[in-house]
Amino acid sequence: MTVKKVAILSPGDMGSNCGRAFAKAGFRIATCLAGRSERTRELAELAGFEVMPSLEAVVAEADLILSILPPAMALEQAAVVADAMIAAGSTPPYADCNAISPKTAVAVGEEIARAGAPYIDAGIIGRAPYKTKAATRFYVSGPDTSALEALDGAGISVRNLGTEVGRASAIKMAYAAITKGRWTLQAAALLTAQRWNLTEPYLAEVEESQPATFADMNRMVPRLPLDAGRWIGEMQEIAATFEQAGVSPGFHQGATEIMELLAETSIAEETRETVDESRTLEEALEIIGATLRAKATE
Repeated sequence: MTVKKVAILSPGDMGSNCGRAFAKAGFRIATCLAGRSERTRELAELAGFEVMPSLEAVVAEADLILSILPPAMALEQAAVVADAMIAAGSTPPYADCNAISPKTAVAVGEEIARAGAPYIDAGIIGRAPYKTKAATRFYVSGPDTSALEALDGAGISVRNLGTEVGRASAIKMAYAAITKGRWTLQAAALLTAQRWNLTEPYLAEVEESQPATFADMNRMVPRLPLDAGRWIGEMQEIAATFEQAGVSPGFHQGATEIMELLAETSIAEETRETVDESRTLEEALEIIGATLRAKATE
């Protein structure tokens, strides 16, 4: 089939920038913003999305639907979109691009199959288009991934992993395990050093012996709370993926708890657009540590 109109549910940071890239490449982009935040509405407007009045309208006109949202919402959205497909009598290909486990990816596919629509398992690796020089990678798997492969080169690189649903989600989970998992471990180690009043000598040692890790800590730990609320579900999905593979899920179950802590800090009330860019690692650590101490007294 020819893909001309791509619907993205929903156009948050990743989705809106993907939409901009697709539009630049000549595709029409659309969305439905029912129940979405004011920030998402602003991002959709800036990216030039056609805002459609309902999901039924979206599925009636779109040639491809991409689901890009927090992983905890993936299955519910698939069910709602499947109902809309049935109501509209239209079944465009549906690509779940969320950070979910292979088991969840299969469950999402079952919802889409209920409507009779083609399903694509997809996993996004890399920063959004316009946020990096490298193309954002969309790994795909499933019986027919051609609709999403039509977007290859439109600000993204589409990489086919075969016909088995779950493979694309699995590579995303394995990758996120070492990126977001690493940053979460750094935050936990810093909080432990802080508890023993060792922050200054600990950071000095890391800077001296592991300068790359020190730079990573300074770049990412102060910003982790901005995404922690969304990444709680991702840590849970990674743990489930490890468990499904026969590997201990314990590390990322612990990472879930750290994300939950970070999501309770005052920093988490900021966004990527409003974050205090001047905040240092030490200042962020003080805020996170104060939240941890307050929780201990509850």
